[in-house]
Amino acid sequence: MKALEKVLKVLAAFAAIAAACYAIYRLIEKHNAKMDELDAYLMDNEADEDTEDEVPTAYPAGDEEYLDQDLGEWNELDDDAAVTLSFLVDPSKAEEFQKALADAGYSSTYENDTKVLDAMIRGPKDRKEIEEFDELLKSLLVSTNSTYLGFAFE
Repeated sequence: MKALEKVLKVLAAFAAIAAACYAIYRLIEKHNAKMDELDAYLMDNEADEDTEDEVPTAYPAGDEEYLDQDLGEWNELDDDAAVTLSFLVDPSKAEEFQKALADAGYSSTYENDTKVLDAMIRGPKDRKEIEEFDELLKSLLVSTNSTYLGFAFE
């Protein structure tokens, strides 16, 4: 009889431990559910999903667009004005780039160490001549797979 009592006591102890573990599990589960509900309310996830469709996507501008923007700001160049435009050009394409510039009447220099080609435009230039120069440079960017770095007034 005493052995049976000991077995029943052990079983009762295991049942009490199991019930306590289950109660703790349920409390943690309820707490997590409340926190998720609070997060959803505070973060307003549904509103974010709705506004994502309304926000326009910004696309990075390419070299041609930057060149267009820079040259588009110049209405004309005065007699004493000089501008240097810099490009990152592969050494195998540098000669082609420089020849096209020279054929159009523009001077340029190329540094093999840095792979930077500087194209110079000197005034006087009116808006039409600047636009023609812009078109030439954009076509060279595409044909030589070069990168426009920027410009500087001298």
